[in-house]
Amino acid sequence: MDLSNLNNNQKVAVEKIGLPVLVFAGAGSGKTRVLTYKIAYLINEIGLPPENILAVTFTNKAAQEMKTRVFELVDKDISNINIGTFHSISAHILRREIHLLGYANSFTIYDQQDSRSLVKKVMKNLNLDLKQIEPKSIQARISNAKNSLQSVDYFKDINDNYSDKKFYEIYGAYQEELKNCDSLDFDDLLVLPLKLFKEFPDRLEKYQDKFQYVLVDEYQDTNKPQFEFIYSLSSLHKNIFVVGDDDQSIYGWRGADISNILNFKEAFGESHIEKLEQNYRSTNNILQAAWSVVSKNTNRSEKKLWTENGSGELINLIESFDDRHEAKQIYNLVLKFKNNLNNIAILYRTNSQSRIIEDRLRIGGIPYQIVGGVKFYDRKEIKDVIAYIRFLVNNNDSISFDRIVNFPPRGIGKTSIDKINEFYSTNSDSYLDLSNCIDNISVGPKQKLALDDFLSLIKKHKSKIDSNKGSDIVKTMISDLKLEHYYMKQKTDESIDRWNNIQEFLNGIEEYEINNPESNLVEYLEEISLLTDIDKWNDSENKVTLMTVHSSKGLEFDNIVIAGLEDGLFPIVRAFEDDNIEEERRLFYVALTRAKKAVNISYAKSRRQFGGAPMITTKSRFIKEIPEEIMNVNLISNSENPSFDNFKKGNFKKYKKYSSLKSTPNDSIIVNTLVEHKVFGKGKVLKIEGVGENSKLTIKFYNNVVKKLILKYANLTIIKG
Repeated sequence: MDLSNLNNNQKVAVEKIGLPVLVFAGAGSGKTRVLTYKIAYLINEIGLPPENILAVTFTNKAAQEMKTRVFELVDKDISNINIGTFHSISAHILRREIHLLGYANSFTIYDQQDSRSLVKKVMKNLNLDLKQIEPKSIQARISNAKNSLQSVDYFKDINDNYSDKKFYEIYGAYQEELKNCDSLDFDDLLVLPLKLFKEFPDRLEKYQDKFQYVLVDEYQDTNKPQFEFIYSLSSLHKNIFVVGDDDQSIYGWRGADISNILNFKEAFGESHIEKLEQNYRSTNNILQAAWSVVSKNTNRSEKKLWTENGSGELINLIESFDDRHEAKQIYNLVLKFKNNLNNIAILYRTNSQSRIIEDRLRIGGIPYQIVGGVKFYDRKEIKDVIAYIRFLVNNNDSISFDRIVNFPPRGIGKTSIDKINEFYSTNSDSYLDLSNCIDNISVGPKQKLALDDFLSLIKKHKSKIDSNKGSDIVKTMISDLKLEHYYMKQKTDESIDRWNNIQEFLNGIEEYEINNPESNLVEYLEEISLLTDIDKWNDSENKVTLMTVHSSKGLEFDNIVIAGLEDGLFPIVRAFEDDNIEEERRLFYVALTRAKKAVNISYAKSRRQFGGAPMITTKSRFIKEIPEEIMNVNLISNSENPSFDNFKKGNFKKYKKYSSLKSTPNDSIIVNTLVEHKVFGKGKVLKIEGVGENSKLTIKFYNNVVKKLILKYANLTIIKG
């Protein structure tokens, strides 16, 4: 096999056989090339059958790219090779084995919205006040527990307070309800294969024998269940090849554990470690800026990227009066690329930052696309149709039932739905069985008739699943529901758009069937449930791309703009609270290394927060970590007129109030001190834990927002009386 396209380090990684291999692949160093060549090498040179190879990554887009590249390198049929995301590979296993755990093989996969709906439903059944205990926080805690492999029983004896006790009850009821619904949330997709392997060792042996060589992309982003999954499957043959970059570990907030890559040898024993440090994407100035920042971290492997691409342009630093001025300056920058808008991306730390930039681009007639906005499959009208399909294939899906039993409106109100669900939980094994005992449900005659009509419609189309194409079933069902009439009679632009979206959804099912002729509706539901934001991104259109830095991971552009580089925004304020500045620094490193030719970093001297008045900001510490000699600095003068666009001088006077705030030594802050924070505004110190600059302050801000901040990172200003 010809490996002449690889550099020496890449070649060594590809040819290394007989030991676990870890490849530290810096940004733009050709990790995808190494992975695909490794797979091709295993097939062409080692003679390993494609079906005995498992390659796992994090996005469908990356998996598809990997398949395409391997296909070009291998002469054999690789249609049966196992390349996919952690979630899709796990779902594939569970479709065949989950009956052993007491679930139906046609299980439903709940997205985040569905999962939260189930949390609310469970809490209501437990007679808990949704205002006292926030369902969103419960959902997040359940997800964190699963990502830490903490089962319900783990919390049985953790009853330190009311919240802990109630969490144990909710978590247990939530898991029970999921099983009753024959449904899984995204985290279950990772956890249940481990449960399967533990309780049924023969199943583990089956998949160990099947997957004789395991390869993992973006290994630094693996969490505990993903590590255990990979470890279990590779423990027999010891054939594991992982590629990653600890400097790009940016998902700690969702359970990713950087120690998985840093402690690879400890986990897998004698191993080969290879470092890819030659960068093929960026200029030297970009790499120097990125290294100058990330090298400040202590928890990392030592490496430094280099390139033959030349010095390139200086890092362009843009200062603005406020966020509106920033949006205007970014717009002016984008205008230079009007004919090549797909070559530029605007990155930001939080989704909320996009609005003002969008407004400026829209006014200026600049086409753009957002990655991470409202997903197509999250639109109400689409989720309604999906709920109908899910209920067709899984008649125990209570969340789907609740969503569609009165859509389109049938006169079955919330109270009636609750009574139907109460009767169902004690008297039926399936919602469809209710048609045999409707007279016993304590709802009115009109509601009984409407329920019977609904169930009859479901039965009618369910009977066709085995003999008709999925797209034909869905089309006929939508016709029977008279959805076109429902939306078109409203005669609004929004309703017309909703109907058009449904038509596009139907086109999507047909397209899926053309590409997957042996598929069924269960497989189609699985496909769309596992889509990520980036999977639908199109880089061929002449549009500016707007996205968060997290969404940009794995992408590249000729030119990038990083907006909002202020302390409290990037790095985000909670990084100071959690002492997690290193992950924020890695995130900035990721942002910088998306660029091939030019980087523009931007900050505003004031910014509106939470819809309030403009607040003075502080330039991000990350900017200060970039050497001045590689920056082109564009600073504004305080004497310049801030009255750009419709920004009034009168509003600017609001900034003057900060002149009454005096910087004060740390030891001047005591309990009951009134302080001002750049993000949260005014507040009162309630509690101080510890002494000196590392002390932790509990502060109650306006609107009763309570935050715990580390003093040395908080940048508080004392309000003098």
